[in-house]
Amino acid sequence: MDEIILNENDVRIKAILDRMNPFIQNGEDLAALGFAYGVSSTAGGTATKEVTISNFILTPGAILSVLFSNAFTATSPKLKVNTNTAYDMKLYGSALAPGKVHANTVVTMQFTGSEFNVIAILSQQAQSTQGAVDLALPSGLLWCEHNVGASRPEEVGLYFSWGNVTGHAEGSGYDFSQANYETTDGYSLAADISVGDQYDMAHHNMGGQWRLPRKTEFQELYDNCDSEWINQDGINGRRFTSRANGNSIFFPAAGNYDGPTLYGRGSYGRYWSSSFYSATYAYGLLFDSTDVSPQGYSHRRRGFTVRAVQ
Repeated sequence: MDEIILNENDVRIKAILDRMNPFIQNGEDLAALGFAYGVSSTAGGTATKEVTISNFILTPGAILSVLFSNAFTATSPKLKVNTNTAYDMKLYGSALAPGKVHANTVVTMQFTGSEFNVIAILSQQAQSTQGAVDLALPSGLLWCEHNVGASRPEEVGLYFSWGNVTGHAEGSGYDFSQANYETTDGYSLAADISVGDQYDMAHHNMGGQWRLPRKTEFQELYDNCDSEWINQDGINGRRFTSRANGNSIFFPAAGNYDGPTLYGRGSYGRYWSSSFYSATYAYGLLFDSTDVSPQGYSHRRRGFTVRAVQ
């Protein structure tokens, strides 16, 4: 048999399962022994989450997994099991932050006698939601914390002409000219980019449920967040902070390519949407240090950065 290497959380969960196995094999009621699973449908903005689990005895050392139907948007969440007192949910000793738990996520916890110590947070679509930020937007849309082709918020990632899934890194030498654009698949587009199709730069490069935002979704971001020009770890850009839950995302001012030349790096940002404007233009998020245009438009040939949503 191949060796299985476990990370720290896996080891802790394996230890829990090892404790449970003898009781499972004997057909005993694990809830009565302090091991249980339940579902909570408490609203995301309500701090005290409630779950009902038959026969569950809440004692120090008890382990429970709860499927939360709604994303957490309230600060300092607590969990109330049956008629017991509501206790804080803590991750590494700190209150579980808003946005840490998305909709349809299972949280496994151990009760210490005074709080619930979070052992694992597992979304049912864990891989596809990695890096997703819940800004408590009216649509429920999640925004990725970094650009397509990047691994952290401050990296610019890749530059794309509209409708072409092949991105180009800064300094690659690619020429974002009209002549080159006319040889690409994106040039033939005469409508919005459909979710997940062959022209969706975000979905093609990130997979899962990630896709390009629509122009109306950039507008929703703008309408429901406070925006400020900041320098984050030495990189200029705009931070959008939710007025509902305080979570934020950072867009680096990556500039844009026109032909072989990169313009505006550190001075402005240009991000494509999936929305068609004309044979020459497409919609996108345009910003600089003083202004934000959530439904601006620009030449489709130009190399813009991309931010994914789901």
